[in-house]
Amino acid sequence: MNLKEVKKTVNNIKESVVDFEGAHELEDDLYEAVLKEVVSGNPESKEMARIALQTKEINFPRYCS
Repeated sequence: MNLKEVKKTVNNIKESVVDFEGAHELEDDLYEAVLKEVVSGNPESKEMARIALQTKEINFPRYCS
């Protein structure tokens, strides 16, 4: 994953809020992907994490089953 893909995924989540379960799944997948970049030492990972965390500002239900 790269910075451009993180930004695209955040936008996809914003556009998916009508399907909040799908949006939540995208968010979880994004966080996992960014964490993998952090662990691998990607120099952009700090910025990727900052952008990924913007999804917390998107208002949609987040349920766990």
